[in-house]
Amino acid sequence: MLDIAFRNTRRQRTRSILTILGIIIGIAAIVALGSISEGLNYMVEAQMETLVGKIIVHEKGASMMTAYSGSEITMEQVSDLEDLPGVKDVIPLVFHIMGTSGGFEFAQPDMAIGIEPEKQDYFKGEKVGMSEGRELEDGDTEVAITGSDYAEKYDLEVGDYVTVEDEDFYIVGVVEKSDNMDIDSSILIPLEELADLLEIEAYPFVFVVPEDIEESEQIAEDIKDSFEDFDVITAKDMARTVGELMTNIKVFTLGIGAIAAIVGGLGVMNTMIMAVLERKREIGVFKAIGATDRMVLKQFLSESAMLSVIGGAIGVILGAAGAIGIGVLSGFAASPVITPEIVIGAMVFALMLGLFGGLYPAIKAARLDPVEALRYE
Repeated sequence: MLDIAFRNTRRQRTRSILTILGIIIGIAAIVALGSISEGLNYMVEAQMETLVGKIIVHEKGASMMTAYSGSEITMEQVSDLEDLPGVKDVIPLVFHIMGTSGGFEFAQPDMAIGIEPEKQDYFKGEKVGMSEGRELEDGDTEVAITGSDYAEKYDLEVGDYVTVEDEDFYIVGVVEKSDNMDIDSSILIPLEELADLLEIEAYPFVFVVPEDIEESEQIAEDIKDSFEDFDVITAKDMARTVGELMTNIKVFTLGIGAIAAIVGGLGVMNTMIMAVLERKREIGVFKAIGATDRMVLKQFLSESAMLSVIGGAIGVILGAAGAIGIGVLSGFAASPVITPEIVIGAMVFALMLGLFGGLYPAIKAARLDPVEALRYE
């Protein structure tokens, strides 16, 4: 049956190729969009690890989507936050966008981040070490450390200089790869130096580190009660918001791919209906020599499944290549993650499209009366 199915798909090569092409486009879309969605989810989870146990404090009216534009927290307010019960430390930060790491506007930006040297582990992570050189130290002036991606992009190493706002900073260290794009695509500079360079006296937001992670929610409420102009974001708030966002992105991207694939499935149905009409006499002969309705049904389902599996396999390869290509063009701001679940799911979906698309034509062929079929011209 498989041999016959293969030969039958070659009868109308142009029609079979177009049918396979429809499946390829749909499955490639599912794999590419699903991989990028999975990559975004992985990236966000990595970013979230640095926020565990921390509370983001900013002025009301500002949001992460606008990089907390308009929010100003003074050093006096930082000191007041440090005096709250249960607060272990407060980490003020200054961000300065210098450019982008990829060819698109949505690519991860190159950033200069100002942070107090003794608190840099809170931001980059205690487990993230240095691939070369050393970390920032108290008393450092006109020095910086770079993320791994930033150093690789600009071919920098310890001893080189990086320029921020026409000011040169001597590189004393390169941070090892961390999967945290805020670190990997940035340079870290002592807080006061970057603040002076940018001529700012307040910070857009700060991290509050509680002594006990279990008390994060209570401390967040205390901050709201003590500072009327402040709003807070806890790791739980962030996880909930990001989780909803990623779910919506995944549903949206896979929905687009599924629509494209279903169109391909309709192409399979159209091809198989045409095959039944063209091969009525052949079906009559097939049944006249003893083929049962079930055998005819299996024959046509085999052909539709074969078209879909071929299209699905090629679609998976092209979809994976497309996802990687998008990642390269975006400077891996959208770094794809191609999981076995995505590949297996795409192939199963392709097979199901073939079976469902070929079911109606196969049933129609199986129910043909052999006498009437033999008379057909």
